[in-house]
Amino acid sequence: MRVLLMTACGRSKEKTPLPAWRLYRSSRIRFLKKVADATGVRYAILSARYGVVDSDEIIPPYEEIMTSERCEKLLPQIVAKLRNFNPEVIVFYRGGARREYLDCLKKAANALGIRVIEVGYANMGDIRRVEAIINDLIGGR
Repeated sequence: MRVLLMTACGRSKEKTPLPAWRLYRSSRIRFLKKVADATGVRYAILSARYGVVDSDEIIPPYEEIMTSERCEKLLPQIVAKLRNFNPEVIVFYRGGARREYLDCLKKAANALGIRVIEVGYANMGDIRRVEAIINDLIGGR
């Protein structure tokens, strides 16, 4: 099964362009990078500025938060990028991210018929479940 692991961007960022998983000063984002590497699935971050970015894509720092208006502007890019990733299912670790990130992702995924599995809550709650969920989906390869 083609699984895409995703999470929302983080507020705190480094000062120079870096791969997305390193740009955000977030233990959540870095932990999920390790999960993606361990399971062999693709990993992307939903950025309020750039839409869906591959975790290894180099992006410059920015200040932006997801709103419903911002989502509408980003939606064509998000749909196109998801189409390019071509997942059958997206495992979205929400953590403490604003609801607008998940809502925006679901809108794009629904347009493409992609299933979204939401996991996690504030303070990295349930983050250790992510790897087990992915392994169940891909058959523990």
